[in-house]
Amino acid sequence: MFPKVLIPTDLSAASATVVERIAEVPGVREVILFHALRSSTGLSPADEETLQRMQETVQRQGYPAVVVVEDGMAGVPARILQTATERDVDLIAMGVRDPGLLRNLFSGNVAATVLRDAHVHVLILPQSARRGPPLGARLLVPTDLSDPAPEIRSLLRESDGEGMAVLLHVIEPGRTEQEARDQLEALRAELAPLRRDVEVMARTGDPARTICAVAEEIEASMVVIPRIGRRDAAGAATLGSVTGAVIGCVKRPLLVIAISIHVQIETRELRSEEFGLAEEIWEDYHGLKADPKTDRIFGVFADGRLVSVARCRRHPDGYEVDGVFTPVRFRGRGYARRAMDALVEACQHDALYMHAVRNLVDFYGKYGFVSIPESELPPTIRERYAFAMGEMEGANVQPMRRPPVRFIR
Repeated sequence: MFPKVLIPTDLSAASATVVERIAEVPGVREVILFHALRSSTGLSPADEETLQRMQETVQRQGYPAVVVVEDGMAGVPARILQTATERDVDLIAMGVRDPGLLRNLFSGNVAATVLRDAHVHVLILPQSARRGPPLGARLLVPTDLSDPAPEIRSLLRESDGEGMAVLLHVIEPGRTEQEARDQLEALRAELAPLRRDVEVMARTGDPARTICAVAEEIEASMVVIPRIGRRDAAGAATLGSVTGAVIGCVKRPLLVIAISIHVQIETRELRSEEFGLAEEIWEDYHGLKADPKTDRIFGVFADGRLVSVARCRRHPDGYEVDGVFTPVRFRGRGYARRAMDALVEACQHDALYMHAVRNLVDFYGKYGFVSIPESELPPTIRERYAFAMGEMEGANVQPMRRPPVRFIR
């Protein structure tokens, strides 16, 4: 599962915890010990001796170990992540003195930053787990009931010795416990054959807090959780909201699995009965309201959830494009471009006007919009910014127009 493991070490007892337990990592075959120098003086004799002892500890467990020492003055987390990429590792395994240090993923703490930004699997071992049970002895595996990642399947299906696992689902509003248990049982059956005992558990409550509480309740040897779940896959975040919150409260060893989730994207015009979905998107964008009598709204759906919209509104004397908006958590995936593609394709045979936010003038320019004086806007469209008293620059908007495309007969 994890043949090549990178162990970043600051030469502390916390990082030594990972070194001493490396044989418990499933499938390990090769280890890279990485140390980032925090000064220009290089390694001291004592540091060299500590690194050598760590290397020998890994080798005694039957694995080849390479020591890599590099300059970390430009940022230790960045050097760890760069080395992980350059060395094509399967897992970054890190020891921490106190799991509480991970509560703020933007604190600058090395382990927290690596967890937040890594694109590979990450294992976190608290120093308190130095004398704990084998990592695979009692797994807690939270699930949103979607198809498990191959790595999670392997962990559940394979066991070097006796071990058990708990599949935990935190029930969403509107579902019953029996429905959740039925789906959990179906998931367990689909995973068969299993070499370890697998129990299922359904609970209600806040997902992250429930996961952390159950980890203590069952005395989990390790919590195994995907880096991002289905509910966050449509966004641009590299770490899911539930996983991020679990990182902040878990006290047990934690394995964060980097998985790729395919998101089904659909771009289309909304039906009038769906306009309420657009208004929910617009709650954070001037609280716009939709009118089926005048509006055509184009949206992007990710796994059935509306994530971006653009509107073409008919005025008595022209058509205005506005309401182009993507909530922050879904930005960076090109959804706004998809919405505009659909709008322009459908409305291209009429002249289109807009008040473009100035830093988006170039974006709309790619769709054929050109900047015009305010006086060239149709009167009813110009009235929307009458409060600016002719000072469009002060309102941070630029009037624009897209000429109609005519069929050639």
